[in-house]
This record gives sequence, structure tokens and C-alpha cells, in this order.
Amino acid sequence: MAVKPKKVEPLTAEEEEYWNVLQSELINGKGSICISQSNFTKLCQENSLNCSTATARRKLLRMQEVGLISMEREGKGNNPYKINWLGYGDYNKLEASKEVTPLTGTVPLDSPLYLKRDADEVCMQKLKAGASREGSRPFIRIRAPKQMGKSSLLRRIQYFLERQLNHVVGFVDLASDEDFYPDVFNDLDRLLYQFTSAIAKSFSEALKTRGVNALKDLPDIQEYWQNNLTPQLKCANYLNDNIFLPIKQSKTLIIDGIDEILGKPTQDPFLKFLRSWNEKRMKVVSQAPIVWPSVVIAYSTEPYSILGIRGSVLQNVGTVVELKEFSKNQIQELSTKYELTQPLSESEVDFLMKLTGGHPALINQSLYQISQGMTLTQLEHKAIQPDGPFWDDLSRAREVLENNDNLSRCFHKILKGEICNDDLAKFQLAKAGLIKIEDDGVNAIALYQRYFQEHH
Repeated sequence: MAVKPKKVEPLTAEEEEYWNVLQSELINGKGSICISQSNFTKLCQENSLNCSTATARRKLLRMQEVGLISMEREGKGNNPYKINWLGYGDYNKLEASKEVTPLTGTVPLDSPLYLKRDADEVCMQKLKAGASREGSRPFIRIRAPKQMGKSSLLRRIQYFLERQLNHVVGFVDLASDEDFYPDVFNDLDRLLYQFTSAIAKSFSEALKTRGVNALKDLPDIQEYWQNNLTPQLKCANYLNDNIFLPIKQSKTLIIDGIDEILGKPTQDPFLKFLRSWNEKRMKVVSQAPIVWPSVVIAYSTEPYSILGIRGSVLQNVGTVVELKEFSKNQIQELSTKYELTQPLSESEVDFLMKLTGGHPALINQSLYQISQGMTLTQLEHKAIQPDGPFWDDLSRAREVLENNDNLSRCFHKILKGEICNDDLAKFQLAKAGLIKIEDDGVNAIALYQRYFQEHH
């Protein structure tokens, strides 16, 4: 009697995480690498996976079992495996057929053009530590000028929480047309009503994807809104009783698009409301257990300069994570992901750093243009032209200065090599990404320096 062959189950979602780590190494090695179990263990740990040497070996054997790789020993003892990716040929053909497109907006999770920065690791570690502590919940504030990668980081935090920490994650974007219309930011009651609704919807959908029906019979928010309480209390009561309390699993709320309320009548009361969460609901202040989630928010430092705001209501709340510009090494690393015909030389990287200040959006736009055949000389020539690659950024910078006379005066002093004694203005110009305050003094980013010297 013939023995029925054993059915090979595909990789689980958890096993896919380990395959993604190995696949990245195999891509760099053009389909073949030599790696020991201990080195593969370290790689997994660096990518926030819980992994021992024994776990690494089991995962590798599973990848071999499902036909992704072949493995053979290289020598004896603790020498590494020679690992070949059996599907690399097909992958290479697919990659070769892909066209490079400009990187705009939120970077997709599977994009090879996303570059991890220190902020990624800080956020992941804070959330991981907070998940194992009963005394309080993390409140993380990600701050940076526009187009620095805040939304892209938030989506990766969501993915990490859901896949690695098994959190239920609610994601609310105040800039979403589906949940928030522009006029709502002028009325706190209407804003918090929509905010409550968006949180309820997001957590409900997150639970449904896990096959959990904990929020199946939610009370109508409109009925909750009839009582004679402040909007803040109506929102907090509904969320506490009907959303956060029923969800027994670890949970996190991510809020993007906070820029939408800056400068609006709802700005201070809304931010003070969030501050009260951190002070009263996300810490042990009584015998009752904490039912509120960890919170991660992202907002731009740039509107401060436009609106003349000296600081944030959220000052000293939680953990502040600043997204930094790319370093020279990161620019070089990113350039390899664009697969340029010739690697950038050190002097070419220096040129891009001086031109853009390492701003991620400007660097990505530069590398895209180079990948399409533009030379650095052509890039420099087109840099401040209306049909050039940076015109949108230049227009944004012009708006920043046109809306604030103090900033305009300070910036033009810096352009002339004069000293600006207005520390607040310098701080706000740096937050808007127009200047850098370094050990050797205050310097304007070359792109903006050239543009404003020609258009002053």
C-alpha cells in the first residue's frame, strides 16, 4: 500500500516574519548567502523578533520544507549554512520589470525604499517595554517638519504592534475625508463626536480581522451625546465604557493628522484633552486597572512657525521622538536601493547633503531624478526652476516666510551672513526645515538659500 505523502503546510504569518528577514539578506546576496544559526538569530532579534538559536534553526528548516530555500553545511562544527533562494530567478525577473516611481506620501510597507532611522527603534522599544509594564501606558509624540516620514513610521508601528506584540490597534487619521470634514475643526463638540466615532470604528474593524466580536453591540454615540456633559467627558465616558473596557487584549491608539487642528479654535482644548489621558487615564492613579490604550501621535513642528505658536500644550507629555534628516551614510545606503547605474561617490553624497540638508523627501526626489538619467549638474540647474523637482517644497517654504514677518527677517539676515538674535525665530526656522543649527553656527539649507537669494 502506497504511503500518502505528508501535506506541507504553508508558512504561518509568524514564520513569514522570519522569512522576510532572511529574504532581505538573500536579496543583498543575489540569491545565495552563507550564514550561521547564531548570526541569523541576531538578525531576527535586530528586526524585533523573539528568537533563540533553536528557534532560528526551526524557522530555517520550515523554509526549506516549504521549498523556499535549500541549505547545505559549509564545513564542520559551527560553520555557517550555504543557503540558496530557490525562487530568486523569478524574483529577479519581477524586480527587473518594475519601474521606479517617485516616492510620495506614505511609503508602502513592502517598499524597499523605506529607510529605518533611530526613531523607528526608539518607538518600538518604548512600546515593547510599555506592553510588559502594568504601572502606565506609553504616550509617544512623533514630531518633525512635513514630509519627514511621520505617517510612514506610524504605519510601521501599527504593523509591528499587530504582528509582533499581538496588540489590537486603532488608527485614526484626522486628515481623513471619510471621517472628518474641514468645518468640524472649528467646533469641539462636533470634533470629539467624530473622533469618538472614528476610534470606535477603527477598533471594531481591528477586532473583526482577528475574528473577535467584542464590540458587536455598541450603543449609539448620538444617544450618549444627549446628556448635559462637556464634549470631553462624553467622549471619554463612551470610549472607556464601550471600547477600551471590553477589549481585554493589549491595545494601542495611533492618531495621525494632528496638524489639521493647529491654528483652529479646537487646538488647545483638543490637545489638553489628550494630555489629560496621559495624566489621569494611562497611569495607575487608583485601585482600578488601566483599561486605556497606549497612544502614539504624530504632528508637524512646522506650523508653529507659521502660526506664531511658541510651544505645544503637550509639552512634557510622554516620550518625544524627533525624526531626523538622513545622514551621509543613509543617503549612500538609500542610493543603492534606487539601483543607480553608478554608485554615488563621496563628493556626490556631500553635494546632495549640502543641497537638501538631508531632508528625506528632497533626497528621495533627487535620487529618483538621478535614477531616471538626470546628472547632478542638471539637478543643480533645475533645482529652483518652476518645472524643477523641488518646486512644491520651495512654494511651501515661501508660504512659511510670507506668513510670519519675524521669521522672514531672521531668515534673510542668515542669508546675508548676519547674526539673528531672535532665538525663537531660529528655532522655528529649524523646525520648518529651512536652516540647520550646528556647532559651526546657523546655516541655511542650500536649496532654499539659492531660491530666496534669487527671488528676494
